[in-house]
Amino acid sequence: MERSKTLISQILPVLIENIERTGDPLGLKSIYWTQWAEDLALPKEGEVFLFTSRMYQMLPFIAQTTDLLALSKPLMSIKGLGKVMNLGNRLFGEKIIRLKAEGATQIRLKGEKALKGIAAALRAVGLDVGYLYEEEPYSGILLHDLGLHTHLATHIQKVYNLFKRHYVKQVVTVDPHTTFILREIYPKFIENYDIQVKHYLEILSERSDLLKRSSTDPPQREFVIHDPCVMTRNLGMVAELRKVSKALDIPLLEPENTKLNTACCGGPVEYAFDKLTDDVATIRIKELASIGKDIIVNCPICLVNLWKYEQEWGIRIWDMGELL
Repeated sequence: MERSKTLISQILPVLIENIERTGDPLGLKSIYWTQWAEDLALPKEGEVFLFTSRMYQMLPFIAQTTDLLALSKPLMSIKGLGKVMNLGNRLFGEKIIRLKAEGATQIRLKGEKALKGIAAALRAVGLDVGYLYEEEPYSGILLHDLGLHTHLATHIQKVYNLFKRHYVKQVVTVDPHTTFILREIYPKFIENYDIQVKHYLEILSERSDLLKRSSTDPPQREFVIHDPCVMTRNLGMVAELRKVSKALDIPLLEPENTKLNTACCGGPVEYAFDKLTDDVATIRIKELASIGKDIIVNCPICLVNLWKYEQEWGIRIWDMGELL
């Protein structure tokens, strides 16, 4: 616990500085979040925009950063941790993290496929979304989760101002965490908040007939469903994924802990409590794997956290966007 407290006290100032300096929690100045969309010709103008908040694009960096933290355990005195935090311009510095992330090809491709699938499905049901490309901001969800409300207020105002400059009236989100903060938290900081927020599964479920007509090759396997905690308990979204899966002839298997009673993947506390994360993830994976080996998620945090156990447990983790 003492190590975790020390780690958190060291990481928080870096996180704050990164977001204030670059607008990005990783502190990377160069653009890493647009590669997935380069060949899709998504318009840069319009009223409805796909908002990724860079969440899926961060996955290779998240995977390699948590590995780096695990390797640095012997250095976890306050003095030793300080040295780790300053590797290559601090722990989240550009050179070392980009170098480490180059080895995470598999999770990078999974994230890109998920985003491409989401964009393709939206187009299939008649919604042509725009994309802000290099100007797309980060939502600030980490600032909220860590209780950094003063810094969050400033960041939210910047994001909202950017949306207004681009005449954004609706954003289509791709993950539950971004959906939650834009829908539930932003209105608390912005007076007369007027951005409509819809998760892509809400749109696809509302247009499930169009989606069904566009489906040509359903997967010949069953999928065990893992509901993200934020999706079900914070947003109340339970039926949407199931309705979309039915329209696409994707058979789902329900674990014992499902829907509003879903169990956590362990991912949200990984940066500080790696042993707890592993314990929580193992309990969940054991439950899911006892039903089937193909597991479907619709959250990038669940994806990257459960994906790490694929080889050990002989399972395969799929994001809904990949199937789309």
